[in-house]
Amino acid sequence: MAEEKRQSELKRLRAEQYKTLQDEVYGGLSPAEQAEYNRKSDRIHELEREIQASVVAKKSSRSAKVRPL
Repeated sequence: MAEEKRQSELKRLRAEQYKTLQDEVYGGLSPAEQAEYNRKSDRIHELEREIQASVVAKKSSRSAKVRPL
């Protein structure tokens, strides 16, 4: 469930970042908009690390269960 929540948040943030980049091309960003963009970018990186760590942990758990004694 937490994995799905992370994936959903990541998808939403990426869509928002894409829209912000489009807005920047056509009119630039205010300092507040740039700060918000940077905050979201940091959160995207954090989510990507969490998701990757979760995947690695699941793979390690599975491989540990199938190893012969």
